[in-house]
Amino acid sequence: MLKINVKLVFLHLEDTRMKMLLGSRGGSRTATKRGQPLEFDDIISGKEAFLEEAILLEAQEGLRLDFKAPAIGKQGAAFTAQGQLTKEGRSSLAKALSAFSNSAGGVLVIGVNCRKNADGVDCATGLEPLPNWKAAVTAVNSAVGDLLQPKNDGIRVDGFGSRTNEGAGYLVVDVPRSERRPHRSEATDQKQYFKRSGSSSYAMEHFDIEDAFRRDGSPDLDLVFDFVGGVSSRRAVHGSIRLAIKNDGLATAKHVSLKVIERSGVTTKNGAAYTKPLTKFQTFGQDLRLIAAEGFVVNPGETQVFEHFGVEFNYDRTAFKAGGILLEEATFVLRYSLSAENMRPKLGTLTLCPVDFRRGAWSLKPDYIQMDEPPVH
Repeated sequence: MLKINVKLVFLHLEDTRMKMLLGSRGGSRTATKRGQPLEFDDIISGKEAFLEEAILLEAQEGLRLDFKAPAIGKQGAAFTAQGQLTKEGRSSLAKALSAFSNSAGGVLVIGVNCRKNADGVDCATGLEPLPNWKAAVTAVNSAVGDLLQPKNDGIRVDGFGSRTNEGAGYLVVDVPRSERRPHRSEATDQKQYFKRSGSSSYAMEHFDIEDAFRRDGSPDLDLVFDFVGGVSSRRAVHGSIRLAIKNDGLATAKHVSLKVIERSGVTTKNGAAYTKPLTKFQTFGQDLRLIAAEGFVVNPGETQVFEHFGVEFNYDRTAFKAGGILLEEATFVLRYSLSAENMRPKLGTLTLCPVDFRRGAWSLKPDYIQMDEPPVH
């Protein structure tokens, strides 16, 4: 009995800490947005203990998080033993700054080893404190202004010492997403533009750079979702997955359309139950395109309801289902291409997992249906 209790306490503490590390923000759930990265302020305040916990929980590199080891004394080392940037270190730093600035922003943590785990995922595996970390903070602070063109004025650099050796420590660099992009690396022999994709940084193609330069005149659209109710009858609710268009760009989105590339999992219907679709469903062969109504626009910083995919929730006494599938097994995948006037088509994937459908079922259920509230994460 004691072993069970200890295990439960450990799992509870681990779950709580994971929430601190990964966050629990609302918004869309996509293949590329399963959680949130470690944040600059959390790392600085939590110091070495926070990084140790991140390693214990196998914190993963991703779109907005990059770990780097200083590799002092090894070939390709980023820093000297005196805390100064090497030529290789300047190139590596410039590449990261350019990639984060040109993408969604992010945090660079120097002093943490990162390798693939048993599942082939890049994650934190060990600490490698940087000697003379205070000198390194000064060196990086001086370099960030020289390594990007144009400058990203929002970059922050800080660090902290190791508990076992105050002379050694860690650097954390916060790079916000820039509205002045694209930013070019100005490191010697590396006059390139970079972008972040997954857990890696890549040189931008010509069309990427062209798009970035004209971004001031283009919308930047994403697809988000929630569940909404409809007609209910006894132990069933004809609800829907409500799709909305979010515009993170600096121009109003007009003539919006969505091409469906894949639509799998839980059975859904075009439009909400018993109401007319908001868009025009246009089919050509196997292709399906949703075309927004005339006058539909999404201004910068706004989110507008676009369409519904109807789904029936059944609350049978023996099993709760969504689209005829048990909630514990219900998934939905929508791969799509979003288009608008003056915007290059943007590919994306919306993925709903069983916990999403369980939350949807709970939020839409009639009051007389007994159902445990799903956990919030």
